[in-house]
Amino acid sequence: MKNLNCLVGEIIIIYFYLSKINLMKKILILSSLLITFLLFPNKIHAQFWKKIQDKVEKKAEDVTDDILNGSDKSTQEEAGKKDEIPYVEKTFSYVPGKNTYFEDEFENDDFGAMPTYWKTNGVGSIVEISGIPGKWLELGQRSSFKLDTLLSMPENFTLEFDILTRSDKAEDLGAMNFGFSKDNSVRSWISDAYNDNSITSTELHFWNKDVTHSSSATDNRSTLDFPLDAYGNTVIHISIAVNNEQMRLYLDKSKLLDAKMFLNNPNKYFYISAPISYDHGAQIYIGNIKIAKN
Repeated sequence: MKNLNCLVGEIIIIYFYLSKINLMKKILILSSLLITFLLFPNKIHAQFWKKIQDKVEKKAEDVTDDILNGSDKSTQEEAGKKDEIPYVEKTFSYVPGKNTYFEDEFENDDFGAMPTYWKTNGVGSIVEISGIPGKWLELGQRSSFKLDTLLSMPENFTLEFDILTRSDKAEDLGAMNFGFSKDNSVRSWISDAYNDNSITSTELHFWNKDVTHSSSATDNRSTLDFPLDAYGNTVIHISIAVNNEQMRLYLDKSKLLDAKMFLNNPNKYFYISAPISYDHGAQIYIGNIKIAKN
């Protein structure tokens, strides 16, 4: 009876060690062990049991090592999908301009106010975000922002800025856009490349997980699938390089555009537009703006 009790205890332990095996295989293995234990003499089944126990413990150690080392297949597959960011260049081709044309980190701007060198048709204010260095311009919904300096872009230039997102889910951010327009007016919210004298527009669709580029000057329009659902609480770095009529655009290290977006070297005024609305307390901020001549 004592041996039988020990057997039951050991079988329970093995059951948990074999938790990755399907139910029918578990039943067959455990039944075989029970019959073997009852039929064989004590000495023989003790030796047999020791071998089985050693193998089971070895298997359990292997499974544990796999999990701790991150080599579990299902875990690897999920991590792989999450980390797969498309259009990343093997050699990052973006080169910032050599001569700074304009730079703004909002260092001298008061919290709660619009920054000195910016204007909007709606609402914006300087804030700080816990855990993130620097000051940030909070973009009020259905608001467009431009530089309040009548600063038209040179013919060849680079422009960089950061987008900071905060949301329960990325889809709560909706869609934002930025680009260049023919004038420096912010009388209304700029929604795309075809209204309010806009020339180009890059739209980040957090809800639809894609990026759309369009130009009213060249009728160029393209849409790329992009995992923006992974960008709900992060800092996104945007880099833009314009050489005459050609424009290249990068999101972090991913090259998302390299196309003819302008004609006849028009005046180009940078703008950025907040989503038409936010859901569940989501919010978008911008910061660290830098424009340089090539």
